[in-house]
Amino acid sequence: MAVYTIEEVNHHCKVELSISSLFEMMACLRKCCVSSGKMDGEPHFPVARFEEFFREHESLLKKFYGRYEYGAQLAEFLVDLPAPHTFSQLMAYIDRVSQYEFLYYLFGRYLSEKEIEICLTQTASPFDEIRSKIASLGGFVNAEQFEFAQNYEQYLRELASLWEHFYQQCYVHVEPILSPLWDQANDRLREELHQSGIEKVVRKLLYDYPTPEQFPTKETKLIKLYPSYFVSPKFILVWGLGELHIVYDIKHYIDGKEVFSSGHRMDIQYDEGQLQYVADIAKSLSEIVRMKILAFIANEEKMKSQEMANQLNITVATVSRHLNLLKQSNLITERKENGYHVYQINEKEVQNYCSVLKKMLGIGKDEK
Repeated sequence: MAVYTIEEVNHHCKVELSISSLFEMMACLRKCCVSSGKMDGEPHFPVARFEEFFREHESLLKKFYGRYEYGAQLAEFLVDLPAPHTFSQLMAYIDRVSQYEFLYYLFGRYLSEKEIEICLTQTASPFDEIRSKIASLGGFVNAEQFEFAQNYEQYLRELASLWEHFYQQCYVHVEPILSPLWDQANDRLREELHQSGIEKVVRKLLYDYPTPEQFPTKETKLIKLYPSYFVSPKFILVWGLGELHIVYDIKHYIDGKEVFSSGHRMDIQYDEGQLQYVADIAKSLSEIVRMKILAFIANEEKMKSQEMANQLNITVATVSRHLNLLKQSNLITERKENGYHVYQINEKEVQNYCSVLKKMLGIGKDEK
């Protein structure tokens, strides 16, 4: 990670170049919503998956991204997630976050977690109190943010489900394609920072939009820049507590056609259906928690979801999400017995996956 001291801003201010797959995922999800799943001009991405995702989740997409742009506000908590920004960290956060911590980010970090807790538990009109306090600090809260707070458990559950389905169905397939582009953009941005300085760079990243008065101030201690293929300039800045986070458009710094051509087009012809099949199963096996769940199912007859949750020290809801993904990949089967859900390994599917993978890799060709 490159660090620059920007004396013209503040003698104590630093600029860091980082990569956040989660900021990119949030921008990608918003683009999917805005474009109704039509990722036009993106032939290197599995665009059919985005269209299918939009059709399946249109109501939730419009609920969270179609009115007030939750996309920027709901992504605020990513600022404080530890690096690297991985999807498993996001889901772990969702499992352990308190209502007041999540609302602290949802309301724009104007009020502390404790202030929000006091308003919600000790005042007769909590949302009027929250609105008044935030307004006194120069902020504004939309009706949709209050709607989320009033239906917190349901909305958080729906939001987590939307994010997980989007990651598994769409984003996990484009993340490897974008990774070299992030690196290329940051390398070129690093060079430009040395040549031009932070102020000229930021004006460029904002497409000559007026630079917000919040940037930079003498109180700014840290500026972090994250490359994104899908970001819109409207959602480029997250600031507060002495930090400014800029999610910038990598199109300033990459030649996309050149990168795609050299890095992702294959001269060898493959069966695309088999490639997709192997990739989908591999994705389902990529989480340690799911591998442990598969081991439980294989070795502990009729083990219940609550017992798995206890063993893994996670919630039953999280276990259910993992089980659903394993079922979608056809790696396990489910039936009801005495009022409980009973799971079994789908041996035929596992054997087929191993066979297809070996065939693709040319393993066992010479075996008799």
